[in-house]
Amino acid sequence: MPVIYQFDKKRFETFIDAIIAILLTILVLEIKIPEDKIEGVSTYHQVRSLIPYTVSYFASFMLILGFWIDYHLLFLNITNITKRFIILNMLFILSISFAPFVTAFAGKHYRDPFAVALLSVGYSIMNLFFMFIFLYAKSKNLTDPDFWKKNKGTAIFSALGIVAIIAAIPLAYVDTYISFTIFLVIFGWHLIKKKWY
Repeated sequence: MPVIYQFDKKRFETFIDAIIAILLTILVLEIKIPEDKIEGVSTYHQVRSLIPYTVSYFASFMLILGFWIDYHLLFLNITNITKRFIILNMLFILSISFAPFVTAFAGKHYRDPFAVALLSVGYSIMNLFFMFIFLYAKSKNLTDPDFWKKNKGTAIFSALGIVAIIAAIPLAYVDTYISFTIFLVIFGWHLIKKKWY
């Protein structure tokens, strides 16, 4: 008789929580403290120059917070985890580990369409991997089917959000502010509109 391995879902969720907490900490470290004295530049102007970094930071923070909330609620409703589920999660973690880089890069070069488009590509990849986790959990019946029925509206909103984030890639070449606005509206609205039980 073959040995059946049971993965500890609570331990795995704690591991993911720790990684997300570290990533959120690294994100804020990209906002640099102004120098004591720069000739001809006041500290007010130095802090003002950090606004693009801060906007980029808030967008990434809201996105990752949304991931964490959805992830936590999935784990409250999930019955067991499999090796493939763990691998999908690690691919998701790989994608969000690039968040500090793309966030700081877009914050520094907020008028550069390539930098903002790269941020949108990063957000799109993170969201797609996150969606794959949920689709896998649903297809393998890792949760109660009622969980999906109760949250159909949120799933539709999330899919539309992914489409908007992907649309922000070419829109960055029209105006980078359009892409930043899309990020802030979609991620902020997702946090407010959440209906997961």
